Amino acid sequence: MNIQFYKKSNPFFSMKFISIICFLILPELYAVGIFQPAHNARYGGMAGVNIGIGGSPLDIATNPANLSMTEKSTLEFGIALPYIRSSYKDRFIDPDPSLVYENNKNYNILAPLPYIGWAIPINDKWTYGGGLFIPGGGNAQIDGIYRTTPNGQTLNQWSGVEFPQPIGDSKRVIEEYSTTFFVVKFTNAISYKLGDLSIGVGVEGLYSKQNAFQKYYDPTRTVEIPGQGFDYQSRNAFSMGGIFGLSYKINPEWKIGYSYQTRAILPWDGRMQVGNNNPNFYRRTGVSATFELPERHGLGISWGNESFRIGTDFLYYNYGSYTKKFDQILEDPWFPTPAGRAGSVTQNVNYYDSWSAALGTEIFSGDLTYRLGFRYNTGVVREDGISALQAGIMVQELVAAGLGWKFGSWRLDVAFNYLLSRRVTGNRTGDWAIAHTLFNLQDFRPASFSHSLKSDVPAILIGLNKEF
Repeated sequence: MNIQFYKKSNPFFSMKFISIICFLILPELYAVGIFQPAHNARYGGMAGVNIGIGGSPLDIATNPANLSMTEKSTLEFGIALPYIRSSYKDRFIDPDPSLVYENNKNYNILAPLPYIGWAIPINDKWTYGGGLFIPGGGNAQIDGIYRTTPNGQTLNQWSGVEFPQPIGDSKRVIEEYSTTFFVVKFTNAISYKLGDLSIGVGVEGLYSKQNAFQKYYDPTRTVEIPGQGFDYQSRNAFSMGGIFGLSYKINPEWKIGYSYQTRAILPWDGRMQVGNNNPNFYRRTGVSATFELPERHGLGISWGNESFRIGTDFLYYNYGSYTKKFDQILEDPWFPTPAGRAGSVTQNVNYYDSWSAALGTEIFSGDLTYRLGFRYNTGVVREDGISALQAGIMVQELVAAGLGWKFGSWRLDVAFNYLLSRRVTGNRTGDWAIAHTLFNLQDFRPASFSHSLKSDVPAILIGLNKEF
């Protein structure tokens, strides 16, 4: 890296240029569930604890008041590499043996999440910060799930296609799903220092997108069944959000912080193909939809000296106020349901309000910093929201360890996170269960179906911090 370039050129232009390049070369960014436990490698080594500690350009994402701790212009960038591991199981038991099936599917996803941030002191009181990062999203695809036909008829009766025997008389099909959505934030923030109190505020630009499809195949997975399933593509969605923070230094050792994240509305309007290759649905129909990210309240307390620092964070997300349902309104009433074609698609995602508590430490020894942390989250997704596609969103407990190495004006941070394994058994009233037990309005068999999802997420985070 040419250090003289940064010293002589406009740092605002240089850092924004880097962030734009980072975004362009990684247009599809996936995340672990809805929110990340840490946005950079340093905080990752402490299980995300940061609100009362601070000292990173990525404070723009958590508590912008902590930007006031910046003494020199600082650039920080890196990547998180979570590896989402999921195991989905289900069974359908019925007196009719032609309807019986069982699935046990494993799928793994590597989700690279780059980040970049910068902090620039303007004077003794004002500090500017900016950056590009991914607060959350999700990606999942599951292939080869055995199912009965959606209406319980034979394959030939349901599909209208003449498959050869005995395949055509089978009531078995193979179902495949994929869903992806991501959120990218570009944030500009500023902090003001007033004695021992610091106040910070940030404005966020959000970019997001969602894609999803469902396909059906014959029981041998040789032929994709025409005229079935759907393919939804949202447009590129842009919106705004904000963040506010306070930080107060009680004495040289004790510090307390508070932050508030506004909700954000993601306009996921787009288009949907219903019944691929079905001439009755001759074009993609328009879709009107919005998805809301919740508000977040955070409180952090820290104690530290030159050799040791410990902090604790408490966070609250009110998902339940905004993300109980996800409605898609279609221009044409084409979407298939047991009651006939419909002009809307309602998904009862059933997210719950969530809180988390975390404890993290830093131990300083010369040029090395050792970090440990633990975090507990209550579940965002519970029994009524479980499907095969929840990936890491339901995982609750996180253990973390990290190492920082300072060399000259640089610091290298490495962290390992492990979101502990957890299995949730779905209930029989959720959308996923109903979709696989309601053959028609007179034939509903919820007692026949059971399903569960197990997930864990190991992750490695690597970051570099440079002072100018």
